[in-house]
Amino acid sequence: MTMYFLCKVISNTGTLIASLYICSRAMNQKVATVQKVLFLTWCILWAVFFAIEPAWMPLQIIRMLSCVSSIILIWITLKIKIDAATSSYLLSFGASYVLYAMSFFIIGFPFAPFLSTAEHYDSLIDFSQPIYLLFYTLIATLQFTFAIGVFKIRRFKLGFPFLFGRYMVAIALVITGVFLSLSSLIVSVRGQYDTYHVMSILAASSIIIGIGIFIWIRRMMKVYQKKRAWEINQELILKENEKLRDELEHYKEMHESVRAANHRTMHRLSAAEQSIASMMKQARTLGFSSAFSDELSMSLEDVLSLSREYEDMIGTEPIRRLPPTNVPSMDALFKHFAGRFAESKIDFNLKVKGSVAHMIETVVGKDKLETLIGDHLQDALIAVNAGDSAVRSVLAMIGEVDGYYEFSAQDSGIPFEVDTLVRLGTERVTTHEKDGGSGEGFMTTFETMRKYGASLIIRENPPGSSFSKVVTVRFDGQSRYIIETHRPGVFPSNDRYTVAGYK
Repeated sequence: MTMYFLCKVISNTGTLIASLYICSRAMNQKVATVQKVLFLTWCILWAVFFAIEPAWMPLQIIRMLSCVSSIILIWITLKIKIDAATSSYLLSFGASYVLYAMSFFIIGFPFAPFLSTAEHYDSLIDFSQPIYLLFYTLIATLQFTFAIGVFKIRRFKLGFPFLFGRYMVAIALVITGVFLSLSSLIVSVRGQYDTYHVMSILAASSIIIGIGIFIWIRRMMKVYQKKRAWEINQELILKENEKLRDELEHYKEMHESVRAANHRTMHRLSAAEQSIASMMKQARTLGFSSAFSDELSMSLEDVLSLSREYEDMIGTEPIRRLPPTNVPSMDALFKHFAGRFAESKIDFNLKVKGSVAHMIETVVGKDKLETLIGDHLQDALIAVNAGDSAVRSVLAMIGEVDGYYEFSAQDSGIPFEVDTLVRLGTERVTTHEKDGGSGEGFMTTFETMRKYGASLIIRENPPGSSFSKVVTVRFDGQSRYIIETHRPGVFPSNDRYTVAGYK
């Protein structure tokens, strides 16, 4: 009995450790030493519970409970989305059993002459022989070695990105349900459990499959809603284009009218100048009084002054109009910053894509979004004023890009310092403290990211680019902090952010 118990503990510990290792590597997660100790303790405790085999709970139910609790453990300790944790662990759990089967057959061949067989504890193996401790220890070791070897393959070194796909959790649940169903049928053939236990396992498997199908239908509905939102945005864009086309035609007509009026006015001013100049010439020739000549001179000076003022007026560049967001308070916010940029002689442009009103209704609260916009436009203003670049420009974009809503601000100001990017979100840090920067804006940004599952993407452009950097807050539900940079080697490794280099 003791030998059988120890063998079961070793076997199950190896399988559980392999499943957690595959899960963490598949998601490309770095596991701290404290977390490794926690995971190892967790596996041993569940392995002991497996080995006890309580009569009041079928083995398959215990396996289901261990999967659910392990998913919750991964979700809490590694701080990833629950659907990603579910899909990755369930597939890793199944993969660990595949590696166990491979290891069992490989180790079993050389051990076959030394292993005795006898029906014992519903098994065809006599576990009373001490050699079985070595047998199952070698199986667990080889199983874990296989798990490590999988991620030594170059293509798999960065894990399995497809696990974060929108349908993977549904697929994983269906596969797990089928796996449990097949297991229960195999067990029923061996006669280990009665009909009640088999039916319980089949029912649980059906529920799991049903949950997977429900999630799949729910995801399909979200896809449909996003598609419908895209269609609505397209309709709004077409209406806006039509409106802008009509305005353009109107302004073209006004331009033609103003151009014709300018032409006529300039000719009349020129004619007035020539007429007064002729009158002055005649006055001198005919000998009119000096008072009359002075009056003519003053009239000519007035006409010349009026002509210069008129030329200056028609030669000034008209005030640039910002595209509307159709949210009054947000339009006022952008107009306010446009004035501040103009005061600092900074060229400011705004792009609006899709429906900002729909973005506020479905993705992020208006107050949070306006705070986000104000913080990052203020940062851009400070950064450009702090720099000495000949190009003084800021470009803001709000709306839908590649299926996600986002807000981004590009500026030609001084770049971020490495230490600032490393510590963002952990404390109040700023590159522009002397110019009024406080670092409070990014702290608020990270709070908004955590609340709405948004990602922060900071792109550093190489020297000589029109814009030195781009700060983007994308509401993609992934809660990531990504640094896209031309100098990836200067950033230390950290679980908080991902560094993506480019040339």
